[in-house]
Amino acid sequence: MKLTQILVAASLPLFLAACSDSDSNSYSSVDFWVSDAPVEGLSAVVIAFDRLEFIHSDGERTFHDIAGYEQINLLEYPDTQSALIISDIALRTGEYKNLIIHIEPDQDLNYVIKTDALGVQEDLKQPSNKLKLGSFTVTDEAVQAFTIEFDLRQSLVLRGNNNNNNGYNLKPHGVTIIDNDGAASLSGSVDEMLLEAGGCDVDTGNFVYLYQGKNLVISALADNFDPLDSEFDDGALSASGFIAPYASTGLDVVNDFAFGFLPAGDYTLAFSCSAVADDPIQFDGLTIPDPVGQLVEISLSAGDSGSHTFNL
Repeated sequence: MKLTQILVAASLPLFLAACSDSDSNSYSSVDFWVSDAPVEGLSAVVIAFDRLEFIHSDGERTFHDIAGYEQINLLEYPDTQSALIISDIALRTGEYKNLIIHIEPDQDLNYVIKTDALGVQEDLKQPSNKLKLGSFTVTDEAVQAFTIEFDLRQSLVLRGNNNNNNGYNLKPHGVTIIDNDGAASLSGSVDEMLLEAGGCDVDTGNFVYLYQGKNLVISALADNFDPLDSEFDDGALSASGFIAPYASTGLDVVNDFAFGFLPAGDYTLAFSCSAVADDPIQFDGLTIPDPVGQLVEISLSAGDSGSHTFNL
């Protein structure tokens, strides 16, 4: 099912926003959207959303069904595009310990399709058909909207290998909850001359990595890895002392890139033309930045749309 942002303004009954019940609990009207940072080599990553579970800081659990289910191809909503999965639900204000996405268990509804095997659906599974995404805050704003951002280069993991493919796992690692009012974006491009520089390949291995913070030790900037994954191996190539990226993305056909939903703050942006073998679980020791010097520090405030061009 395709949804567009036009739906958000269809009808928002504001009487739910910041109202109170007889026990003096305050509620707000809340919407949830999904978006993704795309992954190379795939034409579809389809998820059948079933319901959302909310765990308040006091332990109260509430559930909100997504009518039937919403089967969404995340790859149709990259960068600043997003799909509305549930709208105008009344949530008690305050801190929430966890937002849990419940996925429809029917495996025929959750699948991945590769660009070199169109029409062939490969299994897409989640631990216990759930994605536990962590904490967020509901305020007393009239209407509050959140985007669940899937960084598929971190969260989507091939089970087995290309020669013995058992489908894919979708993990909560790399999936974030962003308050739309405080969100920023960052986009840019990589100059063709840089891609043609010595040691680079115009067609493969070209990725942009985003790290939180400034004044980072450049030699500590790392490729994607997940030390909490049961298959993580910190043996011969140790990730100790390295900084994992907040997000990463590839280039489109005209060498542009974009990060659509980011919390405001300071970032370090780096380009690498040698990142073709970036495993989402294991530390690979890839060279970032590559070529040397291809990084920049950027500060983003809420609502900002930052930009940068990497060139020689």
